Amino acid sequence: MDTTVLADEIRQLILTDLVPLDDDELTNQTPVVDTVLDSLGIAELAVFIEEKIGRTLRAEEETRATFANVDSIVDFITTHS
Repeated sequence: MDTTVLADEIRQLILTDLVPLDDDELTNQTPVVDTVLDSLGIAELAVFIEEKIGRTLRAEEETRATFANVDSIVDFITTHS
């Protein structure tokens, strides 16, 4: 899985479907929990992650660390797919 392409997909999901930000306002290290995304946005991101890893997230995986930023989401997906 190409991590650059995956990061771009996540950023586009956030920027296009979840939060009206300019592209330069969201880097791969920008904190997204509580600053960019609300609980609905995190739920949408969880669905995206589940589709990428091919299974439902377990409760212990739905942590601030998993959703911290684009890079942490990419790391989670590549580790669990």
